[in-house]
This record gives sequence, C-alpha cells and structure tokens, in this order.
Amino acid sequence: MKIQPAQITLSFRQVIDATSTGDFEKKVFEDSYVEFLMQSQAYNPEKQFRTFSELKTHNPKSNSLHYKVGFAVGLYLQELGNRIPGVKDCLGSMHLPFELYHLELIESDIEDRQQHRVAVIYITPPFTLLEIIGDRLLLVSPEQTNSAGTYDTFMLSFQSQLSISSYKPSVLPQDEHQAVQAF
Repeated sequence: MKIQPAQITLSFRQVIDATSTGDFEKKVFEDSYVEFLMQSQAYNPEKQFRTFSELKTHNPKSNSLHYKVGFAVGLYLQELGNRIPGVKDCLGSMHLPFELYHLELIESDIEDRQQHRVAVIYITPPFTLLEIIGDRLLLVSPEQTNSAGTYDTFMLSFQSQLSISSYKPSVLPQDEHQAVQAF
C-alpha cells in the first residue's frame, strides 16, 4: 500500500505471568510480585482486599502501584540494552529498539501469586515509515541521514501486541521523494 512517508513510533506490550518461561520474564514476574505485596500495604493496611482490582475500586490512589512496582524491574529492563525481547526484523537479525518503557499491573492477588500478571510496554524511537507491504512495515532507522538519496531500510512484520502509537506525515524534499518512489 503506497502511503506518504511518515514518522511513527511503535509500542509493544509484553504480558508476563506465572506461565512465562524466559529468564527475563521470570525475574520480572518474581520481583514485581514481591514489590506489589510490599507497596500495596500502604493502600490496604487492614488487608481487606485481596486483588489489585478490588484495591483500585476502593482506593483510586492505588493506581500509582503501576509506577511504583515498575521500579522493581528497572534493572532487568536496562540489561536488555534497549532491545525489545522477541521482536526482530523480518530477517531475524535486528531486535527492535526501545526508548521508553512502563510497567502495567494487570492483576495481582496478595494470597495467590498465580494471579499476578504484568505487562511491559516498550515504546520505540521514531522511525520513518516508507510503505506498508502486506503485513509488513518498510522502515528507516531514526539515526540515518540521507547522504546520497538512499536509505538503509528494514522490514518489520505486524504481530500481536505491536501497534503504531504515533503517526506524523513527513514532507520529504523533492529529490528525496523521488528516491522513496523507487521502492
């Protein structure tokens, strides 16, 4: 599908729960659960509520637990080297980079660790979207400058939990626009 080139950012949501198997996922699961137990005490001193959902219903300030629990996993995310785990280009050679992330506490239970579920939302730097080909995006990395009217590109397949989170049409100078049309 021919489109006007645009600056986009992508978001990827990685859900982590008791069934997650990778080393990174297990560490995030364990440490976020322990942090939830500790931080939730401030919003539930009498232990009246078991689940995060119940806690949010009765104490809206408990929504800050997303942010607070996120601190417990920050070091694990730094260890990823700003690369989203499991999201690679179509050649399988490049992990998609991320610039920002945040943790979402989906659900938890102070008495049942198996109910604990979190999501890490990764947000990429801006890419130039040149074209959509089937279920693939033709992209240019953000650090590239046009020195000879050509770009090094890569393709990324759409997949579950991946979305375009911002879109801004680009206006290319006339000679650059002609180079893009050659694709």
